[in-house]
Order: sequence, then structure tokens, then C-alpha cells
Amino acid sequence: MPKVNGKFMKLAFEKGTEELALHVDELNALNVFPVPDGDTGSNMLATMREGCKYLEQLTKTDLCSVMEAIKNGTLMGARGNSGVILSQIFRGFAIYCEKKKSLEPRDILGMIKEAKNVAYKAVMKPVEGTILTVLRRIVERSEEAANFQDFPEVLKWIVQVAEEAVKETPKLLPVLREANVVDAGAKGLLYIFKGFYAAALGEKANLELLTSKDGEVTVELPIEELTFQYCTEVMIKRENNFSDVEVELFRSFLEGMGDSAVVVHDSAILKTHVHTNNPGLVIEEALKYGEILKVKIDNMKLQHEHVVQQAEQRRKYGFVAVSPGQGISTILRNLGVDQIVRGGQTMNPSTADLKIAIERVNADVVFVFPNNPNIHMAAKQAAEQINDKKVIIIPTNTVQECISAMMAFDPNESEEALTRKFKEAASYIIALSITRAVRDAKHNGTKIKKGEYMILKGKALIAHGQSLKQALHRALLALDLRGREIVTIFKGQDARDDDVAILENVFKNVMDNPQIDVQEGGQPHYPYLLMIE
Repeated sequence: MPKVNGKFMKLAFEKGTEELALHVDELNALNVFPVPDGDTGSNMLATMREGCKYLEQLTKTDLCSVMEAIKNGTLMGARGNSGVILSQIFRGFAIYCEKKKSLEPRDILGMIKEAKNVAYKAVMKPVEGTILTVLRRIVERSEEAANFQDFPEVLKWIVQVAEEAVKETPKLLPVLREANVVDAGAKGLLYIFKGFYAAALGEKANLELLTSKDGEVTVELPIEELTFQYCTEVMIKRENNFSDVEVELFRSFLEGMGDSAVVVHDSAILKTHVHTNNPGLVIEEALKYGEILKVKIDNMKLQHEHVVQQAEQRRKYGFVAVSPGQGISTILRNLGVDQIVRGGQTMNPSTADLKIAIERVNADVVFVFPNNPNIHMAAKQAAEQINDKKVIIIPTNTVQECISAMMAFDPNESEEALTRKFKEAASYIIALSITRAVRDAKHNGTKIKKGEYMILKGKALIAHGQSLKQALHRALLALDLRGREIVTIFKGQDARDDDVAILENVFKNVMDNPQIDVQEGGQPHYPYLLMIE
């Protein structure tokens, strides 16, 4: 009976990565919601590519060394829940190979059995109709292949069973059936197994497809040179309404004075914000337009130096948060977050990104806010790699929850009390996100047309429609807004001022005299993130 060693497993892994790279766009498009955030293929590919990097650095090619490199590389490169589960599959492979110098054809089945056990344990609530089902089906039917004599024969059988399991996923998961798609993670694993089979037939991988072209570092450096020193906010009031021309003139003036210029127009009130070195000139210009109701000037240099100083001393508590946009990153830093990791929909940070961020925080206890359900598992894996400090993960699903939690921070509380407070503050707010459908789809029995506005509360779609006004109105009527007074609108990259005005009007119609605050978020894919307190 033929045997293979570490060299074969290296080739098989590389070929599996190549096969995945060729189908990454197809996997990303297998998205249940018609929103522009399908990233399962990208997450799995990033996980595999990190494994390839670790293999490149190897000086030995014995089976144990190769499997250890694959295990460690995929662990550190794991992005999103699909990437984390994939890393656990390879961990199972490595555990099975620990004491072996070579493998026989039936050992591939043993590796998948171990992978299935490890992967199911890693997921708190295993869901069928996913990547896990593919493993389970192969294990359940492994007797069929127990007597196969060579590797191509076993791997061809594995591919066939995996293919059948992928087709079965919509029967096991109603959301897949309704969206008329198979599970992306399951299909991704099928492509990896197809790569293994191709390697067994003697095919070599195209090395160009094994490395990422972007090489983006997603951990932001919190200490940068400040170009503009003063955060200046002015609210102007007058008897008659401001015209659109006047609003644009004032906005142009502010843009010439610094950066982060924001002008919000509400009939006879003008709210302005700018980072500038000349707050006096901003106030002088504001006086030309009307009476000043409120002025707020913060010296960002002092805040900045305070952050730098704090970073030098070991503190009791520190914070890591994932942020989807530059504006939100600034807000989180102002609230006391030490390390920001760029991420969110379509750009889930890896285990390594989160680990680096946690390591950079000079504190005894580090609270980590993943701010997306698809980042929870990678955050947990990162926390398990840290030995010199305690890491507590607050399982936030949105940045709005993180902002609410950080506003509740009290440095004098115990870590248990803080954990409780953070979770309570995160669950108290209503977090909504607004995007537009990228294709026609069906969800919960209703048809969604391409281009329609979609209002989501967490992962649940609560309203949709061709009109932003109607969709939000419908969404707000479905919510319990009693006792809610404050609304924050975080503007994304695709936000428009006329849409912001529509949002403000809807809130004023539905809520009793709400206080509305508009902030630059800078997030992609979701033009508006809303926080209702």
C-alpha cells in the first residue's frame, strides 16, 4: 500500500489553497442576505494563505513539521467564523498526524474524523447545513472507503461525498433554501478537498495564487502626528431658515480651515464641527450667519499626549476594539480604546491581528470588543494565545454596542462589575444599520428588489423598501422606543446629506422630541449606522 509524507501534505495544502483562490468570488457571492458583505471565500483564503506562509518558512519537510506549520499558520491567519472553523479542521489533521512519520490512504479518513471532532467542539452551537456537515457526512460514510488502496481513489471519494453534502446544505438550513444558495463555507471546503485530489494526481500549485497581493496591516497605530489641534463645534441659530447655498458656503469655509468638517442643517439651526488650528476664525465666521447657541473646543493635542502618557504606564484596564471606519476609530479612541483593529463586514481581522493589538496594550486586564458576530471566534482564539495579561471578550455585535459600553466605563469598578456593566450597556441600546440590496432576493417570504433600502437590527432584517423614509418609518414602528431620547447617526462612505435630513425627519416624526447627533463614521457598505438610546 502506498504511503505519503510531509512533502505530499505540503503540496496538497498548497493545491487546496490554489483551488480556493480560483473560486473566491463565487464563494463570496453565496450570501444569504443581498447585502454587499459576502466574505466567506476571502476569509477562508486568507486563513489558507497564512498557512502557506508558514510552510514557506520551513526548513524541514517531515510530516510532523509540515502539519505543525499548517496548524499554526491557519490558526494565526484565521479570519471570520469560517476561517476559524477551517483552522480547527487543520488542527484536527495535525493532532492525528502527531506521532506518524508517513500516511496510508485510510489515514486521510482518520484525519477527517479527528478534524470533525475538533471543529464541532470549537463551535458553541454547531449548525447543520454548514462546513461541519461536510465533515460529518464523510465520517458517517467512511466505511465505504475503508479498503481503498491508493490516495487518488480515497480523495476522489471524499470529493464526491463532500459534493453531495454541499448540495444537501439548503435542505438543512432554511435561510439557504429561501435564498436559493448552498453554504459558502461547505463549498469552500469542497474546493480544498478538490485541490488535495489534484495533488494526489500529481498536479502542482501555481505559487502566485498562494500569496496575498495587498499585505494590508489591519492594526491601527494609535499615536500619530496631529495636523490640527482643536476639535471645534459651533451651533448657530437665527430667526429665518438657512438656505442650501449658505450651508454649502459655510461647509466650504470649514473645509478650508482644517479637516473632519461636518455641517448639519436643521431649518433655522446649523450644527458645525471641524478640526482646526484656528477656532477663533471659525467662531468669527459663524457670527456672520446668526446667533451662537453653543461652542465646544477641545484641545486634541492634550488628549493625544494623555493617551501617549497612559500608554507608557502599566494600567489596570486596557481596551481593544474592532472598527469599520476612520471616523468611528476616532470616536473609540476618544472614549479610551487603546488599540483599534480595522475590520467589519468584508474585512474581518485575523487571529494574529487581534493578538498583536492585545499584546500592545500595557494593562493587566484587556477588554476586547469584536463588534461583529463574525469576529467573535477569532477574538476568542487570539485571547487564548495571550499569557501575560487577562483578556475578557465582551461579545459585541456592532460598534454602536461598543460605544455604549465604553461610555459606561468606570476605572474604579472591579473587572467582574465592569464586565457586567459593559454587557448591560451594549444590550441596552438599539443598533440599526442601513444598506441597499445588491441583488433581487427572497427573505422570510418577502421579495427584496435590487437597490432597495434594507434596515437591519443586528443580523435581522426588520424593514425594506424603495424609499429610505418609508423603510426607516416601518422599522421604527416595529421597535419599542419608549423612554428613548437620543439618536446618533454614523455616516458611512456612501452617505448623503439629503438622506441624513430624511433620517432626522423620520426620527422626529416617530419619537417625542429626540436629540439627534450626526457623526462621521467612514464605514464602507453601510451608509448609515444608527444608535438609539
